[in-house]
Amino acid sequence: MKIVKGLGICLLAILVSAGFVSCSKDEYSSRLKELIIKDLTFECDEEAGALDHTTTFRNEDLTNYRAISDAAWCQVSIDASKSQMTVTVDENDSFDERTAVVTLTDVLAEGISRTFTVKQKQNNVIRISEKFYTVGTDGKSFEIPFEHNVNDYEVSSSATWLKFQVKRTRGLSTSTIEVSVDKNDSGAARTAFLTIDSEIIGEPVKIRIDQEYVVKEYFNLINDDYTIDERGGNISVNAQTNMTSFDIFAPEDSWAKLGELEFYTELLAVTQHVIVEPLTEKVPSRTTYMYLHSETITITQYRNIYLLDTSVSIIQGDSYTLSLYNYEDEAVKWSSSNERVVAVDGDGTITGVGAGEAIITVSSANGKHTDTVVVTVQSPQDLSEHFSVEWQPYYDVINGAKTITSLSCTLNNESNRSIQLTRCDIYCDLKYYSTMEYNSRSGVLGPGESKKVTFDNLGGKASKFGFTVVWYYSYNGGNYEYRCEYKE
Repeated sequence: MKIVKGLGICLLAILVSAGFVSCSKDEYSSRLKELIIKDLTFECDEEAGALDHTTTFRNEDLTNYRAISDAAWCQVSIDASKSQMTVTVDENDSFDERTAVVTLTDVLAEGISRTFTVKQKQNNVIRISEKFYTVGTDGKSFEIPFEHNVNDYEVSSSATWLKFQVKRTRGLSTSTIEVSVDKNDSGAARTAFLTIDSEIIGEPVKIRIDQEYVVKEYFNLINDDYTIDERGGNISVNAQTNMTSFDIFAPEDSWAKLGELEFYTELLAVTQHVIVEPLTEKVPSRTTYMYLHSETITITQYRNIYLLDTSVSIIQGDSYTLSLYNYEDEAVKWSSSNERVVAVDGDGTITGVGAGEAIITVSSANGKHTDTVVVTVQSPQDLSEHFSVEWQPYYDVINGAKTITSLSCTLNNESNRSIQLTRCDIYCDLKYYSTMEYNSRSGVLGPGESKKVTFDNLGGKASKFGFTVVWYYSYNGGNYEYRCEYKE
């Protein structure tokens, strides 16, 4: 947070007259024009938030005065009971100077207003993201970027082996320090500091530069990129070196762990073993990184084949084609752990044979790469809750009374599956009326389709108990019935 301190010119106290001006009830004279108003300037520091400034107007009636700021970061309030006006500014978390205009009005004097400005200075800053650099024995040249919105600063260092040049810019920009480090012939490692100092920002910014000293030591990584398949195993990271110790940072992910480190003194070589766990996730690959003597090694584990389905549930008699990721489009084999429950063909299409569970396995031709999925087969289900019926009565006047003479019943299949109607029994007034038989062609009722039956020549027979239709159907090896009733 940053402290905002009131600097510059504050609102000066209004010159208050010693006397008392009396007016009649119908006359009102605003004193707003007589106020001595000056602008405010606030400056930013580095410690915390908003600041307010209060001005007291002795013996001045502020009841009818209103103050409005045109900027959200600047608020003005009037306390008429204390004859005080307070200006509050929020923390300036930007890097630019900003100005607000405050308007004072007298609500009883139309057209009379005064304005003053509130200015807040920029938040001065020098910001650097990296303050530590390490340079090899032979030295090098590099750039140090930093952000700033002040130009009144100096960069210095007491080290003669460190040379630099500053590229200056204006505004909040990224400038750079071009650094050149000499070769280290001192016989030891050494450290220097670059200091960016400015009275405006206060505490100097320091950048540390370490230079190593290495005598006839070398480290050459043979390969920095390794791959392994989903089975996992051992990876040998090899390097040529005459060093007996160096930094080793373990892989970033837990599925790869450091194994044995072997030195071959006579060969001036070293091998770092990495143990990689099997990849069981259904993903094409995963990557991790390890570090050997400041060298970055990339380890990628990939899957040749795997099933995109994590689990499958089907109805007995239904079929479903499994989704396979096959990186090299190689030939694969399919098998079922229980073919009395699930059958699978060469394309990965499964069929529910009987209720239960089975494991479907896909494997490469050489058997090295496999994946599995559990398939659950459910018994056939009654689809009655997905049916609806529509009744259509037809009337006539018999013996002077309106009487039903025929009645139609339409069965609607609102499921997403086909069923096989076998017959339909019709009852009129609790007595058997007739039967409609269906064969394998006429009885097929697909999703969204309907079948209609009609009671003819009723002549008012059903007047007490109504009509009943029982539909008989088969679905996935099971036989079911659906009963519906109609009564006047």
